[in-house]
Amino acid sequence: LGVPDCERVQNEELRNLSLSGHVGFDSLPDQLVNKSTSQGFCFNILCVGETGIGKSTLMDTLFNTKFESDPATHNEPGVRLKARSYELQESNVRLKLTIVDTVGFGDQINKDDSYKPIVEYIDAQFEAYLQEELKIKRSLFNYHDTRIHACLYFIAPTGHSLKSLDLVTMKKLDSKVNIIPIIAKADTIAKNELHKFKSKIMSELVSNGVQIYQFPTDEETVAEINATMS
Repeated sequence: LGVPDCERVQNEELRNLSLSGHVGFDSLPDQLVNKSTSQGFCFNILCVGETGIGKSTLMDTLFNTKFESDPATHNEPGVRLKARSYELQESNVRLKLTIVDTVGFGDQINKDDSYKPIVEYIDAQFEAYLQEELKIKRSLFNYHDTRIHACLYFIAPTGHSLKSLDLVTMKKLDSKVNIIPIIAKADTIAKNELHKFKSKIMSELVSNGVQIYQFPTDEETVAEINATMS
């Protein structure tokens, strides 16, 4: 019996490929890292704290960059959020960093509603991302995701206890963002007083049911982090 022409053509087009290395799912992490590195990373930080508490200084230090900032003023009629985006690069890693500042936070006589603009901003970013996902022709690859990844909450170095404004604001935010409390200008407090202040803050957060971001504590994860930092 003769071989049909279509089968003969298919057999002629078949090629035997030799593998140059191991192929398996264990190679996926490297592929994902390479893909993410080529695309760059997006990181959005929300800085919450009173005017002049040191938010801009810490950002400059964290990223070893002099970011633009407006002169501090205590005359804001209300709280407004100001977002600035920057393109940073270190080695072969590109980072699109967005820093959101809470201008005028804590400057008003009546501070009852100071948290509302912050909550509204966070919710608006969630809504914008949701609307992008619901589009028939969506392009999340090119979409600038503005959802907040971390909230750095700056606490005034009073050495006594948290202000009611801090407790109320953190309680309103803890279900929406990862809150990382920071004692601002901690170098102005003696070491023994700083330790007591930290303990007091943690006690008040727990008693008021405020959930903050928990850093990894298992030995393997900590060892990996230390290895990358060394």
